[in-house]
Amino acid sequence: MKLATLSTAAALVLLMSANTAMAAAGGKGNNGNGKGNSGSTTPGNGNGNNNSGAGTTPVITVPATASCASSNISVAGASCIGFVSGNLNGNKPSLDEINQNLSTWGVHLTAPVASTSMLSGLTGNTINFKQQLYGDTIVSIHYGNVTDVLGNKLTNVTAFYRFDAGHGAGVDSFTTKFDSLSNATLYSTGAAPTHAAAVPEPGTYAMMFAGLGLMGLVARRRMQK
Repeated sequence: MKLATLSTAAALVLLMSANTAMAAAGGKGNNGNGKGNSGSTTPGNGNGNNNSGAGTTPVITVPATASCASSNISVAGASCIGFVSGNLNGNKPSLDEINQNLSTWGVHLTAPVASTSMLSGLTGNTINFKQQLYGDTIVSIHYGNVTDVLGNKLTNVTAFYRFDAGHGAGVDSFTTKFDSLSNATLYSTGAAPTHAAAVPEPGTYAMMFAGLGLMGLVARRRMQK
């Protein structure tokens, strides 16, 4: 499935020549010989044949500017990617397209997301993954319909959000400004903070030993009586 970002009515289309110099001269544009992906400029990268011939110019779709907003969710300081067409919930069929989007943040998934990190059949506008979120957190939300920052009314779209959930109490749940939730996926979050056992100050030890000594002295006097 090709990336389809719905921030404007249509994505920009950029025509690029695989071999500009030779195409301009009327020569044959060659995208490489041997096995490779269709339209690839490097050989040996897959099982399909390269497009080759006189003046061949592959068409590359350039995603338009993202139209989601950090204010879509109630967690302060969030950044977002989207809206992206379709339900990208982290399962195997959606993995490649998810990685195309998350690469903006330098994130790459090597396996589908566990079902325990997916919420489905959501209603209202509250998301609760049944676990506390800490630190650097990445989630995606699939909406039935939204209105983006450009005023476009979109249906069946996904947005990715990244935010700092903090290292104290963390984030238990959060809300979105849209009440058309379908499902949500938790891609990553930090570990719960660990609290080291308190170590008494030297003065505390001194007071404790003095108290024990005093108790021992009182006990001895009572025994002598």
